[in-house]
Amino acid sequence: MGDRQMQVQLRNFCMADVDDFYEWASDEEVTRFMTWEPFKSKQEAREYVAKVVIPHPWCKAIGHIMLKQGSGMNSCRSEMGYAISRKYWKMGVTTQAVITALKIGSNELQGITRIEALVLPENVASARVLEKAGFIEGLLRNYVYLKGSLRDCLLFSFVVASSIH
Repeated sequence: MGDRQMQVQLRNFCMADVDDFYEWASDEEVTRFMTWEPFKSKQEAREYVAKVVIPHPWCKAIGHIMLKQGSGMNSCRSEMGYAISRKYWKMGVTTQAVITALKIGSNELQGITRIEALVLPENVASARVLEKAGFIEGLLRNYVYLKGSLRDCLLFSFVVASSIH
């Protein structure tokens, strides 16, 4: 569909969104590169939504995006993560959500100078999303144990404009 501009709105999640959440969060293709396994039941998804998703301000029904600010000496950094329903892949939705989250995070997270995202090297689509949003890439060898094996990760970083001196 090209690089046409798409309007993406980030909003708070509610319990009425559980079915939409379960649709993508139980999809093995969507969760393939996530640190967590696909949800196996709607009850499991319902509990997760109530305890984890609803308290997070940027989850949405067709996917989620999160910015988590570090603490202590890492408080100048924020980690970004995201996932989206497979039926919205290759439409530019994720790229626009990342760009929107960068703008919000740059303005609302106090003291943030850098936003980072980790991507497995074979997750080409996610790497492309971050590149389109202005992130720069570096390779971290043998960086993380994920689903039973030691993996390399690509570290993408975005320097917040207000932090440039």
